[in-house]
Amino acid sequence: VFFKLSLGLLMALTLNEVRRGRRFFRAAFLLPWVAPASLTVLAWLWMFDSQFSIITYFLRNLGLIEAKIPWFGRPALAMAAVQTVNIWRGTPFFAMIILAGLVTVPKELYDAATVDGANAWRRFRHITFPHILPILMVATLFSFVRTLGDFQIVWILTHGGPMNSTHLVATLAFTKAIQGADLGKGTAIAAFLFPFLVIIIALQLRYLRRE
Repeated sequence: VFFKLSLGLLMALTLNEVRRGRRFFRAAFLLPWVAPASLTVLAWLWMFDSQFSIITYFLRNLGLIEAKIPWFGRPALAMAAVQTVNIWRGTPFFAMIILAGLVTVPKELYDAATVDGANAWRRFRHITFPHILPILMVATLFSFVRTLGDFQIVWILTHGGPMNSTHLVATLAFTKAIQGADLGKGTAIAAFLFPFLVIIIALQLRYLRRE
């Protein structure tokens, strides 16, 4: 979620400064998020294939590695692959939400700050960031919930393996309840995060109301 927030903020700030071809670039950057998850994850599955990985192919041609990389054979590599796909799919969501917030910031504030001698960093810190902070909090909450329940990416890429190292709550609950025929344990796993989510949502709503 942190990387999606950071990259989405950078993407939104960049798109907000684009003048020519703005609609084209906005549509292009949004494709990873609107494209069917199953199809895009299958493409990534091929890219991470231990035998035919295009990533491994380029790394070997550049002389950075010598042997093929077992992306789904080691827990750390499997987790990195899952995180990469999740960040790639989720970053455009943040970018579009933040971009919508940037449009609402009054231009007069930027003009006044420029006249007062504020550089780009100070304009972002004192004008842009305070205005989009509520939007960032709401988008982070949505992304947090979606990340915890992102069943398709994990299930298509790793099925929770190797050695159960990439399971999310959703995939682990499915494995126990459906494949393991243990509905009680699966239900308990699925409901485990509910109290924590309630606390997080309550704190964010309290902050937004105060603001």
